[in-house]
Amino acid sequence: MTCTRINVRACLIWLALVISLAPLSSHAAGRNNLFVTQIVIHPLDPRIVYAVTTYSIGLLKSTDSGQHWSLINNGIKSYSLYHFAVHPRDLNTIYLGAGGGGLYKSVDGGNHWVERNDGFQDTDIGQMFLHPNDPDKIYVVSATGVYKSPDGGKSWEAWNQGDTFTTSQEFQNILIIPGKPGPGGAKAPDKFFLASKHGLYTRAEDDPLWRLASKELEEKMVSALAVDPGGKRIYAAIFRNSQTLKGGGLFASDDFGVHWKEVGKGIERDWIRVIRFDPGNPKRLYLATSFRGVLVSLDGGQTWKESNKGLDATDLRALVLDPSNPNILYAGAHGEGIFKSTDGAATWTHLDNIPMLEGKAIIAQLTTPDPNRKKPDLSPPAAFAKCNKCHGWTDPFLNTVNGFWLVTPNRRDWSLTVKRMRRGAGLTDNEEEIITNFLNAYSGAYGNAP
Repeated sequence: MTCTRINVRACLIWLALVISLAPLSSHAAGRNNLFVTQIVIHPLDPRIVYAVTTYSIGLLKSTDSGQHWSLINNGIKSYSLYHFAVHPRDLNTIYLGAGGGGLYKSVDGGNHWVERNDGFQDTDIGQMFLHPNDPDKIYVVSATGVYKSPDGGKSWEAWNQGDTFTTSQEFQNILIIPGKPGPGGAKAPDKFFLASKHGLYTRAEDDPLWRLASKELEEKMVSALAVDPGGKRIYAAIFRNSQTLKGGGLFASDDFGVHWKEVGKGIERDWIRVIRFDPGNPKRLYLATSFRGVLVSLDGGQTWKESNKGLDATDLRALVLDPSNPNILYAGAHGEGIFKSTDGAATWTHLDNIPMLEGKAIIAQLTTPDPNRKKPDLSPPAAFAKCNKCHGWTDPFLNTVNGFWLVTPNRRDWSLTVKRMRRGAGLTDNEEEIITNFLNAYSGAYGNAP
């Protein structure tokens, strides 16, 4: 989101995280304002739909299948949100992972949130997974590794032992395949798969270590994982080599990750974000991609076609099927909002009635800050303006002497964000350090919030 400079002596420039300061209005959201990272349909009531946003307005909830939405951010200290999970047997118990804010839990359907971070530091939560047979067991993939909780988030332990792997915001994915009873009745251990920037890793519940699942995917950037409705075939999306633009696509394994084969052609250059199945037809697959919108296969992934009529956004980050009606799908776009299909992705409609912040109210709040709040005693570093080149969320006037901006207090460590921007912005080592220190100092990560 582009910041706007307010030309007053003690001006503050909004950096897209000032959410709780202004009243809301429900209207057609600007398509360049809503960055959707995940959409979840509640398994007990498909009319309840949640949409997770980052750089935007927080967590959205609809109780009428997407016709109307409300914000449910009470108690959430960070509005850079990434992942969401619902308890499969409790309508009101839900979990939320935040950037720099750790994990939150609500037991009243999102009306109130409490932190559940004992045992691991506040960090960027990339994905979480509730065990399908025991949803009090929670597994979290974060910027600092893998953690698990046996008690609904009350306590946590690191689960990083074994081969060295690297997680990042774009390549954090965990898949659980529950063990099934064997011939003698003994239950096989649960199998876990972890996507990373350097391959696919696996371990069983009773294994002490993570290990590389297959040499065939070693040093491959795994961007998405899924298992078919029968639990027999595993799919892994591989992100192409950024230099050669080759080596990507969709791969499948029929022996629990030991051997892999490429599935289909023509998608080698696509950045696949999400893999979904029609629960009643395992041959029907959907992909959410960052360059070609939604891709559909009717033959188990052998052939693919775009299915984007009415979907005028190609950078998709979220895709979900209604469990009660697989012809109903929701798609979330990066900066373009939420779309819905009622005919199996043949056509799409952009959903409006998204609550947004009133611009006048934002300016009024920002220009009359609490006089007791600490204000920056220096101008933003001049190099900060370089960030316009890759993300566009800074103000070209940020290097002026008499202006400064505000980020809502959140305990986020900005080092990973700035590091991701470095190449696109052309930052030097020194500039990266200066910008990171400035953001951490004045966003509340390490000290007093402005």
